Amino acid sequence: MTPEPTKQWKSLLGIAAITATLFGMETATSMVVPDDLVFDVNSRVEGVFPETWIHGSKSAMDNTDPAVQVHRYNAHTYILRENKAINYEGAFMYLFFGNQKALLIDQGSTSSPALFPLRDVVDGIITAWEKAHQRTNTQLIVANSHLHGDHYAAWNQFVDRPDTLMVGLTHEEVMAYWGFDDYPEQRVTYDLGGRQFIVTGTPGHQSSEIALYDTWTDLLYTGDMLYRGRLYLEDWQAWKASIKRLRDMADDYPVAHLVNNHIEMTATPTIDYPIGTTWQPDEPPMQMTLDMLNTAVSASTEIERPGIYKYDHFLIYNEVPWAYTTDP
Repeated sequence: MTPEPTKQWKSLLGIAAITATLFGMETATSMVVPDDLVFDVNSRVEGVFPETWIHGSKSAMDNTDPAVQVHRYNAHTYILRENKAINYEGAFMYLFFGNQKALLIDQGSTSSPALFPLRDVVDGIITAWEKAHQRTNTQLIVANSHLHGDHYAAWNQFVDRPDTLMVGLTHEEVMAYWGFDDYPEQRVTYDLGGRQFIVTGTPGHQSSEIALYDTWTDLLYTGDMLYRGRLYLEDWQAWKASIKRLRDMADDYPVAHLVNNHIEMTATPTIDYPIGTTWQPDEPPMQMTLDMLNTAVSASTEIERPGIYKYDHFLIYNEVPWAYTTDP
């Protein structure tokens, strides 16, 4: 049993605590807790895209690029890209930070941590971010834009990670986590530690797909249902409704850029890279514009039957299996 300190000892302990503070040695009770980060929805926070993304190489075996390219869009937003020399999908993934939470959207197309060490990369970003902003114990939320294997292959790398919430890979788990009662029409407000997102349903490419609008950066994330590439649509009527839903979102909120999951087009209008390409030296930017969204909306009213339809910045594969191609 520890004896009760005498008044004299209590006095000495108090003097020691004061002395430690005076000489810059913080005691446990005097440690400063950083204020919450503020994500002001009334002031757009700009970000920067890279001039080019890593895009594979002529010889995939001789490629020396990192397995995962890490791009800091702004202080609390990171965009990752899978090396196309590892997997031709070259999937983009997103890591958003809020107070005490980080949200990872998608986990790429390669499961092997030896080839594609996504968890190590994400852990490194979180550690550096916490150090820069004097934070600890950030919870990682592992979620997906939709339930296709080229977007959750490395999901397995996170299942035993501490301080991690795994959203799940079934339609029911996805709906429950985001809080959908009326998918896909409903808009859900999602709070990532003070950073607000608007989430809505965008099926058509896949029946559980979502889009997210970040009220802090004005980025509208469209996943695989609209990107610079081959839009494989399993349900045309669902996609028509989803593209209009995105247009309505852009009418109600200011949109700086549309961001997504792949680049499959060349910089030449209407021309895509062949399926399986592991080197794309003539890529256009990943981000898209509202004019491109408008083109997709117009296409949704023009197309009346299954087939492949070419537009400058994307190709629509209306109820055409992905194995079919326009490649010569």
